[in-house]
Amino acid sequence: MKRLAVIAVICLQAIAACDSAPRLEAVVVYATAVDETKLVRRFADFTDATGIPVTVIFGDSFTNTENVIGNRGVPPADVLLTTTVTDIWRAADVGALRPIQAAAMEAVPKVLKDPDGLWAAVDVRYAVIGISPRVQVGRVSDLDGLAHAQLSGQLCLSSSTLPVNRTLVAMLIEDLGVKPAERIVRAWVRNLALPPFQTETELVAALQSGACGYGIFSSSIKTEGIKRISPKPLYIDIDGVGVARHARHPESAHILVNWILAENELREPVSSNGRNIGLAGWRDEEAALLAERAAYR
Repeated sequence: MKRLAVIAVICLQAIAACDSAPRLEAVVVYATAVDETKLVRRFADFTDATGIPVTVIFGDSFTNTENVIGNRGVPPADVLLTTTVTDIWRAADVGALRPIQAAAMEAVPKVLKDPDGLWAAVDVRYAVIGISPRVQVGRVSDLDGLAHAQLSGQLCLSSSTLPVNRTLVAMLIEDLGVKPAERIVRAWVRNLALPPFQTETELVAALQSGACGYGIFSSSIKTEGIKRISPKPLYIDIDGVGVARHARHPESAHILVNWILAENELREPVSSNGRNIGLAGWRDEEAALLAERAAYR
């Protein structure tokens, strides 16, 4: 009986030790996603692996970023997931993010993360040229080709406010300078067959129907029947992730970000030429002003 009593005491002590161990709190993520159900399933896998619950608040990337910057939202964000480098860069630039403490940050290419470790890319998309199935291939091979006068009335674009276009214009400014970049964009506008579409989906439909001969869209968009050209150099945009400066549960947040980065290991993009994608955020205001001057709506 004495031996059983000793065993019982040891068991109770073990249970007490387990109960006193720190438990990681649930993490709140502000996210934008094309497929919300898929993202929720992925976070469920994280919870299964770590025991840390995840609450996802979906919203548009700009508004989510503004809420993190202003420390607004109920519940407040621990982690921010954006659909463009501009938003994650902006959050870092105004001090709304804290350095990411995650071993997986080491594997992220330098061109796809903040030099001070405040954000990192979790996905990469390229700006590609689409050609309608009703148009003969071979007349255009690069972005400059879309500016040629022979394409008058054949080009279509989506809104200059969309991430793929805003980032593209910003990086054209970085590579070419403001005036040469503006000349290209103005020539695109002169060649338009229709006013810019509000969405890339509408642009793709116009290409499929033959209403437009050529267009620029994100490589992630489904484009059945449309021929694609990857221009040189390739220009990219990213989905970005960062930990909120005012995160209520930073330990859980860093564990989640480490898991996300490990699950989405990226290689250095083709044609990066060593240019950090954060430059697109730095040039974003110039890109917006250029688009306005060029009447690119």
